[in-house]
Formats: sequence, C-alpha cells, structure tokens
Amino acid sequence: MEVMGKLIRKHRALFGAAVFFTVLSVALNLVWNRLLAELIDRFGSLLTDRQPQRFPGALMGKAVFIVCVLAAVEYAAAVLASFTCENFAHDMRMGYSRFYLQSDVRTLAGLRVGEEQSAMQNELGEISAYLNGQLFPLVKQFFSFLITTGFLLKINFRLTALVMLPVVPLILYCAVSSRVIKGLTEQCQGARRKINGLADMAVRLLPAVRIYEAEELLWGAMEERLLSWRDSSVRRERVSARLMSLSGALSLVPLLLLLGLGGSMAVKGTISMGIFYIFINLSGDVSGFLQNMPGNYAGFRRFLASVGRVKEKLW
Repeated sequence: MEVMGKLIRKHRALFGAAVFFTVLSVALNLVWNRLLAELIDRFGSLLTDRQPQRFPGALMGKAVFIVCVLAAVEYAAAVLASFTCENFAHDMRMGYSRFYLQSDVRTLAGLRVGEEQSAMQNELGEISAYLNGQLFPLVKQFFSFLITTGFLLKINFRLTALVMLPVVPLILYCAVSSRVIKGLTEQCQGARRKINGLADMAVRLLPAVRIYEAEELLWGAMEERLLSWRDSSVRRERVSARLMSLSGALSLVPLLLLLGLGGSMAVKGTISMGIFYIFINLSGDVSGFLQNMPGNYAGFRRFLASVGRVKEKLW
C-alpha cells in the first residue's frame, strides 16, 4: 500500500478526477433507474386506470437527458481511469529501470540474472495487468455496492435489510478464502522464481556441465522444479475454483430472497412495480460485487504481493 500511496499522491489530481467521474456515473445510474421506475408506474396506471391521464412526456424527456449525460460521464470515467492506470504502470516501470541505471557495478554483480528476469517478466507484468484491467473496475464495483445499498435502504428499509442479511457471513467467508488463495499464489510465484534461477545457473555453468557430463543431474533438478511449479499452479486453480464456486452460490441467496419477499410485497401492493423493478435491476450491483469479492480480493492481494517483491527497486 505504500507504493500505491506514493503513486496516488504523485497523480492525485488525475486520480481524484477519475474517482469523481466514476462515482458520478454510479449516482447518475441510480437517477436513471429511479426515473425508469416512475415511467413503469405511470405507464402501468395508463393501462389500468379507467380515467384518462396525460402521457408522461416531461418524464420521458428527463430520462433521455439523463441517459445522454450518463453516457458522456461513463466515457469520461473510462478515459480518465485508463490514463491514470497507465501513468501508474509507467512510473513503476521507469522506477525499476532507474534502479539498474543508478546502481554501481558491485551491486549489479551481486544480482541473480534469473530472478531479476523473473521479476521483470512476472511481477511487473502482473502489476501492469492489474492496474490496467482491474483497479478502477474494482473501485466502481465498491462504490456501486455502497451507494446502491444506501439507495435501496432509503427506498424500502425493511426489504433491503431482509435481503442483505446473508451478506455478513458471505463477507467473512470471502476474507478467509482470499487469504488461502493469496498463500497458494505466493507458493506458485516462488516455484516459478526457482525455475528461472536454475536456468540462469545452468547457462553460467554450461562449460562445467559439459566437462563433467552433469546434464542428467541438471535436468533432474530442473524437472523437479517444473513439477513443483505445476503442482502449485494446479492446486491454486483447484482451490480457487472451489472457493469462488461456493461464493457464487452463496451470492444468489440475496437475489432469491428478493424475488420471494419483493414479489409477494408487489403482489400485495405494499410496493409498486416500479420499486420492485429497481430492486431487481440494481440487485446485480450488490450481488455481483459479493459474487466477485473472493476473486477481486485475491487479485488485490496478489497485486500487493507482486508489488512487495519489487518495491525496493521502484523508488
């Protein structure tokens, strides 16, 4: 987190603008859903009431205006987020390159080429991929979850509270499962670094290997490390799949409660069809965040682990 703090402080204006437009897009999406719910109720009354009512033209105009503004804000948020993340990744790459350019010969001679190559290919690659592909989508999901939950509580506190009851044990489960995934990821990265280190040693000792005919011994050591990396990768993917599958099943509980409780309330007339539509349409912002929480949290922990392995060379 220290590295992310430095990056955010360095680009605080750009980062703040990206976060602002991201939150604004979430808020405008709620406004759009509220207008759409009113349109559903108005059109429903036009079809059911015997007395003629005016066509909701003004409401339609507001809805079209909100859609246009929402599209523009979404585009601005995407551009700012991409530009911000690319600046973050660029600063990290340049900081890593600066370490080699500013280090003396003695420091560079003490480095292991295989491990340094592994860091450049794996850790820096994973950091750049996470920043460009997951950072701001995760920020948007987080703010969508918070703002949407508050919005639904304001509309109907009772229904939202009943639907959100299973959320607490699901969050606890996600916290535990993400630690397991992080530990397996670190084991996989360690096994991969050992492979690169052995390959570098083999290149340096190639003349001695030929003289003493140690090819079989070297290949046996390489095969052992390859099998260790394979087993670590397979174990990580299997455990991640099991944990995330269970999380996905648990995240459907709020939606099932919403369909049962909300549907009965809509039939009884306790809530309107427009309000029920808002809960159905926005439930994805809540359940989607919960469903993806193990993967998102594990990805963030992997990102922090990759940053932690190279942070001494970034600044």
